[in-house]
Amino acid sequence: MTTSRPLSQYLSRHAEPEAALADGLEGSFGHVVVVPAYGEGQSLFDTLGSVPKGPRGATLIVVVFNARDDSPARVHEVNHASSARLFEAAKASRELGDGPPVSELAYPNGTIVVIDRARPGHFLPEGQGVGLARKIGNDFALRLHETGRIASPWIHNTDADTVLANDCFEQTEAVPVEGSAAALYFFEHRLSDDEDLALAARLYEISLRYYVLGLAWAGSPYAYEAMGSCVAIRPEAYAAVRGFPRKNAAEDFYVLDKLAKVGTIARLAGTPFLLEGRISDRVPFGTGKALSQLLEKKGTLSRFRLHHPAAFAHLSAWLRALGVVARSGGRIEAALEELPRGNPFFKADVLVETLERMGAFEAMRAAVARSSDAPTMLRHFHTWFDAFRTLKLLRALQARGLPALPWQVALAEAPFTGLSASTQEDPESLRRALAAEERTLAATPAGVPAVVEG
Repeated sequence: MTTSRPLSQYLSRHAEPEAALADGLEGSFGHVVVVPAYGEGQSLFDTLGSVPKGPRGATLIVVVFNARDDSPARVHEVNHASSARLFEAAKASRELGDGPPVSELAYPNGTIVVIDRARPGHFLPEGQGVGLARKIGNDFALRLHETGRIASPWIHNTDADTVLANDCFEQTEAVPVEGSAAALYFFEHRLSDDEDLALAARLYEISLRYYVLGLAWAGSPYAYEAMGSCVAIRPEAYAAVRGFPRKNAAEDFYVLDKLAKVGTIARLAGTPFLLEGRISDRVPFGTGKALSQLLEKKGTLSRFRLHHPAAFAHLSAWLRALGVVARSGGRIEAALEELPRGNPFFKADVLVETLERMGAFEAMRAAVARSSDAPTMLRHFHTWFDAFRTLKLLRALQARGLPALPWQVALAEAPFTGLSASTQEDPESLRRALAAEERTLAATPAGVPAVVEG
């Protein structure tokens, strides 16, 4: 049995009740995968069927059926049917103690733990959803890690509409454990036969890659895809950030925002996970909702827009300025001196005013006061100016003079896409070109820097 004080403290103070029932599970495992399921039918079984054997031994799959009392009737019906189908296919099953409904199933391809938070008396609280479901499953897996019953140093997460890479466990085996917080698998969307839906999925994927490439070009330590369906997390890092937030959406964005502050985020470039490009109203953000919004109004696809490339240039200037302040021993005015002036394409005044409204300079002064050296100061800067505030800045710049551009124009003008200024390629070719460009980021991990460069 391994011992870890951070894991033990998290489990005793912050874990969901289901974690305690992990002690009743028989055996040990090479790998563990957590899959939340909310109204998922055949797609869930496709996901389960894609979970491969791993190099460290048998894989445990933790399925968390979840719903709220006010969830649509169809969600309750599909949850019930999928749960019943799992139990019918099992060679044997047993409850793991009293309390929350947690069952161990001897499935034909391995062991599945079913945590049922989709039945009366055990529904998720009002207003909560996938974030809590992920937390429940990961807390259960964390308890197994703490007791030395998972050989792999990762907790894998995916969604119930995702096909895993057949070498996914081998991919994370190659990631250095020391200093790592998480690893993000590469992904692609499976495209519908419906032309409009397929185009919407292509444009959505293009927007994701464009944003990450822009962040990387600007020098942001938060340049990664925040995809809960494609992430593996180190148990110690998971405990350090107190697990997934109990949010009904964007829980992956917020947990990765925290993880990037405690370790590096590996950006994998191997065999991709395949995500379903479908319409969904399960959560107010994410792929399904984005596709729904793209298709709900006639002409939306033709008017699709991306952040102005100049917004990323402004972000880049700000991030460089943070380094100047750190190297200057905390002279905040040095940041303002660093910004380009007299350039008609650079809105220095708008940038400074926006940062002031965000409280950036106040946060910098606080960081300077508690920093004894340049590396510590820069880390404090980047910890405050995180993924959320980065997005907030870009949106504010968009509202204050750097409007979003038609997507083809933005792709052609951006210096970070690898595309020519005269590109007229079709959406599928552009999607693949951006994917190839993003794969180059795998050479270096993301995460808040520990040292000052330059």
